[in-house]
Amino acid sequence: MKHIYISDGDKGGVGKSMLSATICEALLARGEKIALVEGDDSQPDLALRYQNDPDVLLGVMPLAMAGDANRAVSRFGEWLEANLPNEVVINLPAGAAKTLNEHAELVRQVADALGYTITAFYSLGKGDTPMAGLVKSMESGLLAHVDPARRVIVYPAFQGDPHDFVWYDHKARKTFQGREIVLPALDNRDVVKKMLLMRGRLSALASSAPPAGWMIVDKLNLARWLKSAVTAVEPALNIEDD
Repeated sequence: MKHIYISDGDKGGVGKSMLSATICEALLARGEKIALVEGDDSQPDLALRYQNDPDVLLGVMPLAMAGDANRAVSRFGEWLEANLPNEVVINLPAGAAKTLNEHAELVRQVADALGYTITAFYSLGKGDTPMAGLVKSMESGLLAHVDPARRVIVYPAFQGDPHDFVWYDHKARKTFQGREIVLPALDNRDVVKKMLLMRGRLSALASSAPPAGWMIVDKLNLARWLKSAVTAVEPALNIEDD
């Protein structure tokens, strides 16, 4: 069985790209060849990181195309059918959740027809507005079209502890079918800034000789975070196929 992993969320600044990078790193560490699909080709932050990696095939689902979401999803379906990669990571941009929700059934139908399972990660924001987006996704959007065992709620630890999020005490959580994970925070902001300026696998950056401008402690901080982040997402990548 082939797999699609979607990093979703209803707003920017909730760590969707960091989660996507963690999923990519976890799969690459297994020796997998993967496909990375950007939801906004005008801001291909992760695509730039992995663009020269021979084990990463780059694709796009251009959801930022105004008024043409069906065409964007259709283009992705055509690309997926033409390439048939085993492991696909989709990095959604801010604001794409509503657009994808409207065409989630089509995404699921394409996945089923081509022999893929879909695992959807939903990174939370703390307030009521992102909470409403999550509920909408569960009722009629992407999460509604994903098997319950493959729905993953993500608490981004840089925003706070799980009980700081509206979702934690929300009535919908009591009946939620799926799993929850905490994506650890890379607390050292200097390391984050340096990391974002570098290209290539995070695992290579964390294990090789420090590049110019990096100190040993920077590399060690990144390595510690990456290990904990991969450990957090691994259970959601290891769900047995039906």
